[in-house]
Amino acid sequence: MVGIAELCLGVLRQHGLSSTQFQFCFERAKHDLLADDIACATIVAAIIQATEDDQDALTLFGLLLDEARMAIENDGPYGKAFLEDAEKAIAVQIADGAGAPLHRLRIAGLYRRAGLPVPDILMLDPVEDLTDVEMTMPDFDGVLAVLAAEVEAQGGGSYEFFSGLDEMSAGMPEDAKAAFIGHVLTLDNPFLERCALYWLVSGASLTQEVVAASLRERLIRGNLPSETLSCLPIIRGWLPAGAARAGIDEIGKLALRQGLADVFSQDTPKPIVSDIRATTADGVGAQGITIVGKLQAQTFVAMILLKTGYGIKDAFVIRCRSKREAASIVSYARQEANSVRIDRMTAELLLEAALADGIETDHPPAPGFIDVMEACSLNQLRPQQRDLQALLDHVDPQQEIQNATAAQLDRMLRNQPALDALVPFTDSWFEDTGETRAIIKGSRSVRTVEKKIWAFLESRRDIWARRFLQTAIILKSAKKERLSKTLAAAAFALMHKHPLQDIPLVEDIVMTTLDAGGEPLW
Repeated sequence: MVGIAELCLGVLRQHGLSSTQFQFCFERAKHDLLADDIACATIVAAIIQATEDDQDALTLFGLLLDEARMAIENDGPYGKAFLEDAEKAIAVQIADGAGAPLHRLRIAGLYRRAGLPVPDILMLDPVEDLTDVEMTMPDFDGVLAVLAAEVEAQGGGSYEFFSGLDEMSAGMPEDAKAAFIGHVLTLDNPFLERCALYWLVSGASLTQEVVAASLRERLIRGNLPSETLSCLPIIRGWLPAGAARAGIDEIGKLALRQGLADVFSQDTPKPIVSDIRATTADGVGAQGITIVGKLQAQTFVAMILLKTGYGIKDAFVIRCRSKREAASIVSYARQEANSVRIDRMTAELLLEAALADGIETDHPPAPGFIDVMEACSLNQLRPQQRDLQALLDHVDPQQEIQNATAAQLDRMLRNQPALDALVPFTDSWFEDTGETRAIIKGSRSVRTVEKKIWAFLESRRDIWARRFLQTAIILKSAKKERLSKTLAAAAFALMHKHPLQDIPLVEDIVMTTLDAGGEPLW
């Protein structure tokens, strides 16, 4: 009998990653693949046994790592179990002498690409793992030059170059990786200045310290570009107190002594932004912002993913050859979720709050956000968390909702045309946590389950009030005032301890949670 892992690998090999056949197969099988330790072991063994030209097992494993990360972030089932099973399977292969350094480096790169910590078992020991490997060390500068040329030929830039190096070094212990990056930054390569900033944002503390020291040396030698120097005060605000931040402070003082103070306020070409769109946050707090503009005659599309508890989760800039290409990219993004046009002030408010949210939870912004800030002239953004009252005041500046009578507030909450129009923006709002799944599975009575879900939501008032207000702000910017008012009224009711059953939007969340539970209640 063919196992589920072999089945998926067979479909992938026959039809390819982007095929409808494989996408359908993976969607149906992914939860079983995450939950099945035998399937996990089969895929890991296939990676170890694969030839250089056979990347299918690596591809499938990378997809599952992404699914596991999302499951962990969203309190979903199987994510943690899959990572534990994967480590056990890798350990078995290494114990059997099959986990060659090259295989371990590739697997470590997949963990890094998925945004997951690289397991210790994949870390290479420079002495034990590489001593017996016969290899001729190439000219390092020449190798990087070739790699940079290949990235450029494929339409990539510094970010793609950085991603390749970052994944390549994912299996190095932190001290070895910091030394590797420090050496890389001594080389003459056009991509490396921006890569230094990416590592400064995303690297571990030792890497950040090495990067700051490397940038200081470049400044002393007089070859630190003004574009790099001007980014440092912004990045400083994203870093915790420590050696790296102290190093940036030293660079700033040195720049002032060298008469480079004007670099930090220099006039740079301003983009012409033609369109800003945002999706409303989904059930797990994820939302996207898309910015279309032109900088120095080149059209670009900046794409940003925000997520509650993680801040700016992903961000990158696509340089387009034409307006038509930009329109095609934006059109594709719109198909993925409902989006509305918003103004620049609203986008900045969302981004500043996301920066603060991420920093508070030790999640600095995605490295590509540096490119977004530069392309969109957002250098003035600073982390700024806003409490619920500040968000409510923003969406209700005349305090029409806050000063409403009980009868007026009830009419706002029960505005049926507005509630109907909100459905496309709120139909993904439901609770899917370990606790709610346990509630749904733990009782055979519909009444008991529903009662427990209502009780669970009492502890989630602030979370949903913030979700309502963030969405209200977006819809107000999009000129959907009636919808915005209904959401803000619901948030106000949550904040002031109105009974949950009197808030129709919360009732919708309860019903959708029960529908999404996937368990028969009789």
